[in-house]
Amino acid sequence: MTVQKPIVRVLRVFAQATISIVFIGVGIGIYYWLYETRATPSASDPSTTGRLRLLVSEPLEQPVGRRFRAFGQVRALNSADVPARVNATVAQLHPNYREGATVAAGEALVTLDDSDFKRQATIAQESLRSIEALLTMLSRDETTMQRALELAEEDAALMTADLTRVREALANDAAIAREVDRARANAIASERAVIAARDAFEKIPLRRSALLADQARQQAACELAQLSLERAVIRAPMAGVIQTAELDVGELAAPGVLVARVVDPSVVEIPVLLPAGARSVVRIGDRVTVRADRAAAATVEARITRIAPEDNATTRTMTVYAEAVGTTELAPGAFVEAEVSAASSDARMVLPRRAVSGGRIIIIRDGIAHNLSVEVEFAFTGTLSPVLPDTEWVVLKNVLPPQTLVVLDGSRRIKEGAPVVAVRAGEESIPSDLQPDAPKLK
Repeated sequence: MTVQKPIVRVLRVFAQATISIVFIGVGIGIYYWLYETRATPSASDPSTTGRLRLLVSEPLEQPVGRRFRAFGQVRALNSADVPARVNATVAQLHPNYREGATVAAGEALVTLDDSDFKRQATIAQESLRSIEALLTMLSRDETTMQRALELAEEDAALMTADLTRVREALANDAAIAREVDRARANAIASERAVIAARDAFEKIPLRRSALLADQARQQAACELAQLSLERAVIRAPMAGVIQTAELDVGELAAPGVLVARVVDPSVVEIPVLLPAGARSVVRIGDRVTVRADRAAAATVEARITRIAPEDNATTRTMTVYAEAVGTTELAPGAFVEAEVSAASSDARMVLPRRAVSGGRIIIIRDGIAHNLSVEVEFAFTGTLSPVLPDTEWVVLKNVLPPQTLVVLDGSRRIKEGAPVVAVRAGEESIPSDLQPDAPKLK
């Protein structure tokens, strides 16, 4: 047995080596097979022209404003929290009082128990009737007291005249002192009656003022009771869709308790944060392209309606508010991506984004290719030319000469001064490797 073990080990190593060599050979064979059967890229025929054919286009000169990409959150421009305004229990929930239901302005949502408010209104109305009766009685008393005052003053005048006559008679020894005292006592009594009558008559305006004040107080109580009766029916303050419905039958609704939230999704507003430097170019009325942050979301056009007057010193940003009307793509609360387009009347040099590579473009002048360094001011998206299918563009700070031919494929590596043939986009058939979406083969 000690002799067989080395033999078995040698056979095992030999088998493993043989299998490894076979796998390596198969891999080499597959590589050579793929190499020999590789696709041959199409190319310009140098025998016909002797030059490379390149797809070119002239720069576009269009009044393109600065573009800013930002994010924001949609919110409804018109929304309202509907609170309870009286203290009562819920008696009835109306059919449209549920989440997602569409309601009209003034439509009833919840009816509260109004029996207490009806009793308060009845008490106030009866108190008003009582006060009206007292005012009528006071008017009659005023006439009576005025006449009583007139009679008392007349009686006092008579008593005063009688006292004068008695005193004259006493001076002529025609009367005695006791008669003078009696006449004077009668004059004093009549004067006291005048004072009492005048006091009662002069208090009538004060009594009327007190009754009128009480009447105003009871009138206010009656109006408050009527107002509580009206508030017992909670209505939608605006047309929209109910976002939340909080109450059930039998629950207590106290003043300030949230009953519902109504949102009008037809007009939405998007606060957008922009760099503080955008304040010099962004204006009210500028266009904002908004797209919700979800799959297959369509773009919505909005307009800037407000601009915040202050910059945020911490984030160095400014806030603009864009409004979109009549769209169902933007739900309140959704996060969106926004592109703000500042209006501009100055024409700028615009190129397809694929024409610029590493701050360099290729231009063709008299059939000779030249590399030209350029500086991109900003990029934007959109469809500008019916000939070019591009949707991504860049605006150059440089000004190119008129009718400059720019190679659309800026990623090509072409030697300075190389002879080429410029083929304008859309004028003739171009090989597949020169098309905008053709893969670059090395």
